[in-house]
Amino acid sequence: MSGQNEIEPGCGTTTSQESLDYIYSIKPQIKKHEQVFASNKSNKNNTHSVVNSIPVKAHIVRSSKGTGGLCVSDLNNAIETLNAIYAGAYMEFFLCDAINYIDDDGLCHFKKGNESDLKETNYTAGLINIYFIDYLENTSEESICGYSNNVGRHNDIIVIKNSCATNGSSLAHELGHFFSLTHTHGPDSSKMTTELVDGSNCDTDGDGICDTPADPMFTNSNINNFCEYTGIDTDANGHTFNPDTGNLMSYSRKSCRNHFTHQQLARMYAFYQTTKNYLACPSFNANFSVDTSVTCEETLTVNFKNSCSNITNWQWDVDSDGIIDYTNQNPTHTYSTGVYDVTLTVSNKSKTIKQTFSKFIKVGTKITPLQEDFEDFEIAGDRGWTAIDVSKSGYNWYSNSGKTTTDDTGPLIKGKYIYAEASGANLGDIAEFISPCIDITTSNTQLEFSYHMFGKNIGELHIDIQTNNGYINDVIPGIYGSQHSNQDDVFLKQTIDLSSYENQTIKVRFRAVRGASWDGDIAIDDIIIKNIESEQDTFDTLSNIKAYPNPITGATLYIKAKNSESILNYQISNLVGQVFLSGTLTDQAINVSRLSSGTYFLTIYSKNSKIVKKIIK
Repeated sequence: MSGQNEIEPGCGTTTSQESLDYIYSIKPQIKKHEQVFASNKSNKNNTHSVVNSIPVKAHIVRSSKGTGGLCVSDLNNAIETLNAIYAGAYMEFFLCDAINYIDDDGLCHFKKGNESDLKETNYTAGLINIYFIDYLENTSEESICGYSNNVGRHNDIIVIKNSCATNGSSLAHELGHFFSLTHTHGPDSSKMTTELVDGSNCDTDGDGICDTPADPMFTNSNINNFCEYTGIDTDANGHTFNPDTGNLMSYSRKSCRNHFTHQQLARMYAFYQTTKNYLACPSFNANFSVDTSVTCEETLTVNFKNSCSNITNWQWDVDSDGIIDYTNQNPTHTYSTGVYDVTLTVSNKSKTIKQTFSKFIKVGTKITPLQEDFEDFEIAGDRGWTAIDVSKSGYNWYSNSGKTTTDDTGPLIKGKYIYAEASGANLGDIAEFISPCIDITTSNTQLEFSYHMFGKNIGELHIDIQTNNGYINDVIPGIYGSQHSNQDDVFLKQTIDLSSYENQTIKVRFRAVRGASWDGDIAIDDIIIKNIESEQDTFDTLSNIKAYPNPITGATLYIKAKNSESILNYQISNLVGQVFLSGTLTDQAINVSRLSSGTYFLTIYSKNSKIVKKIIK
């Protein structure tokens, strides 16, 4: 074990505000996958844990004469150690193709910030590129063990010092950063953490993960040879810290670090599923193509095709039940109504890898009529809707309430809406938000939706209709550039005549094109398919009334209605019908301070109807 006074090279990864903003913007999606992870871990009858095989491209820097560098046995041992540590996150790593040797004296002593020297001719897109180097330093010329760079989808880089790659913890630490984890003391290593020892702010301060105890940051002077914390620092409440000296994302001694917590494993699993699942080895992968994956009908026949030539065995679980359905290369399967994951395991004489594609097949997802205000959405892909990052750049649609994560763009409202996050994406990137199947039964049908486009670099919003014959693009002229003068301006409404689609089943696609920079968030809300002739009835549809915030965060529940004069009375009851609050709604607000935590039904009565919405406190 290291000597008491020995100073070990540290981690060179810095967590940028851009990275933090991106994680915050996809928090609902992260939480959704973390819940799936927790369910898999807690289900003792789950015999088909989903393991995702993740490819690594190894770049070993040697002298110009081809001598030195990390030896192959050490590389293989490092990968084996990673797989033992990351098995708890349902991840395994494998080397994609041959090792790339970089014989250049000028790169053996490498300074952070010069990644372009490595990437110019030694980078493979779609893989985790790990560069193994003799000596590594930060921009201040201090020795460091390694660092990770994962901003966007075009910078999948880890740089690691050879001696640190084999110490059992540093490479796992940098991969933790790659999959979104911060240090346990928080993203800022220049000051004391604000996380409290009692855990009351664990989800917002420190590393934002609650099963890692508050960490004042380890140094050479507050941890001894026996991996014991000897510091006496206290938090803002005067409580003494008791940090985890064995956590892999800490600044503890490298020989002490040996584990991630359950929630850290869940976070990495969720980040991979949300952001990094495009990683694939070109010559050996479990990717596949299909002729179709979504239908409005009650059955769907899908032809699967795996075109990777370096494979001898295939195992297909095509319906999420953990049972192998087919062992041929290109199977065909007929589905009934439902939403299905597809898992493919492939192997040859030397290795086996597995990949799962979540909610890949959707059969018979139909909503009639369509009346969506998104108040109950956890993620944009709820209730049969589909959000697609077409450009594979991180540009996608997300569910949100209040302002977006980026200042000076997007709306300022209390209710929920769906928006395309421009930060971290590129000019011209495309994000699609596609409705479930919709039956158009009359000739006087109209689509109505609201949109908000405020920011200096707003791109474009297009509305397309899908029929049995494919997509009809731009059924109205595209909407270009900022449409609002102020961030707190109300949403604008747009209507589209759907009379030409009578007796057809359609889908509506909202297609966002990213503008020149980060300040270009586009939001949509209150989508409804309605009968044109009944437009004078302004209250009797769910899209025209909102109750927010939901879940309730304070003492007041606000009601937003298109025609508030139509509202007469309200009633709040529990799941078994017991009434807790009732009265006449006079100022579009209800005092709910008397309600305890739980799930309730809010019923609002107009002159000729009633509307029921589920609320949570």
